[in-house]
Amino acid sequence: MVDWTILAIVVFAVIVLYVVERYTRQKKIEVGDAIKLGVLSAGITGGVLYSIDGDIPSVAAAVVDSAQEMFVGKPSF
Repeated sequence: MVDWTILAIVVFAVIVLYVVERYTRQKKIEVGDAIKLGVLSAGITGGVLYSIDGDIPSVAAAVVDSAQEMFVGKPSF
């Protein structure tokens, strides 16, 4: 099952970034474009969450272990 909280956060972030970008360039905010970006980001995020199928804690643990090993390193000499 898709985690709706993550999906909502991603969609909200994408729309906010779009609005900020348009505002800083002093251009008109197109509601249709914002909706398209929201739907596209929801589709991609939903697909990614569906493909990992609720294994977010185990995937996150693997990423953390790899990142710690990559940046902290373990002496092998």
